[in-house]
Amino acid sequence: MNPPARDLAQYIANRSHIVVKAAVRAENEQGELLLIQHAEHGHWRIPAGQMRPGEAIEDTAHRELWEETGWTTDHMTLEGLHSGPNLRHLHASGDEEYFVIAMFRAHIVQDSLVESRVNSEAGLKFFDLKSLPRLNDLSRLLLRYSEIE
Repeated sequence: MNPPARDLAQYIANRSHIVVKAAVRAENEQGELLLIQHAEHGHWRIPAGQMRPGEAIEDTAHRELWEETGWTTDHMTLEGLHSGPNLRHLHASGDEEYFVIAMFRAHIVQDSLVESRVNSEAGLKFFDLKSLPRLNDLSRLLLRYSEIE
């Protein structure tokens, strides 16, 4: 007889992991912030993602900007490195991740390619810093660290 999975869970230790991420605070010439809308939840967020093994954190930031927006930038500046108990994600399984996040700042030059994707079905938009939409928790926290909000 096999015991139910919920009974086995009490014998399996929960795991804690440290996850390194890069986030990009990308702005246009007017100082507006680039955000990406989450298709399912409707909230907005800054480009961010997990560092891959063997990858430099700067390369992670460039890759995430490219993967999530289709845009590149010639120059990114490291704005800060954030970690701590506020950057914790608890999974339903009980496992937890503690994030170490490098926050970069980038400048997006608005050309015809940028204009064609902003405000389109791509879910990308520039927002004035005084009128930001509903952000996901991680973006809100990172922007607070950057003193935007």
